[in-house]
Amino acid sequence: MRLPAIPGLQVQPRLAELAAAEAIVIVGATCVGKTTLTDAVRRAAIAGVEVPVRYITRPARPDDTSDNVHVAAMEFARLVEIGSICVRWSRTLRRTEHYGFAATSVLPVYSANDSIYGGSLEPAGALDRALLVGIHAPDEVRALRLRTRSPELWRDHPGEARLRLAEPADAMLPHVHAVIENTERVVAERALLELVTVLASARP
Repeated sequence: MRLPAIPGLQVQPRLAELAAAEAIVIVGATCVGKTTLTDAVRRAAIAGVEVPVRYITRPARPDDTSDNVHVAAMEFARLVEIGSICVRWSRTLRRTEHYGFAATSVLPVYSANDSIYGGSLEPAGALDRALLVGIHAPDEVRALRLRTRSPELWRDHPGEARLRLAEPADAMLPHVHAVIENTERVVAERALLELVTVLASARP
């Protein structure tokens, strides 16, 4: 597929492999700003677009956002079985955490950590027709954001905090179709909102 020129959006070579986009997945390492940008999409209330609820099997943290629903592993499995969760994947740090999104009939905008393309994605091929947008921020900026956002994590689980920052911000580059640099929030939000609007208007 092709995209129009959007200020702040850097098209990657993999875009040529994508025939159409039936979902948008905002991906990137810890503290690149995925949640902030996803919140901007939610506030914009673009017609035909939804940011689905995200289910997580880890305990809630003080910095968690309202779009996360924290459930036990057994409840997560039940929601998968009845079809309430569609796309799902897992990540292991101190423990294995399962993530999944509620099903939707409109253009979904998902926000996911880098593990979504690490081999644990279910069902297989769930993102074959999804536009993956990588969010980038310098590693030193990410470290500062994590210390500011999650001081309890640094205090109580410094090893986990270091693990969350261990993967460099540019590790997503081989997997994504486009990149947004998130060092200036207003510019990054404008680029993402324009992209979402373009894709939503192109849907039948």
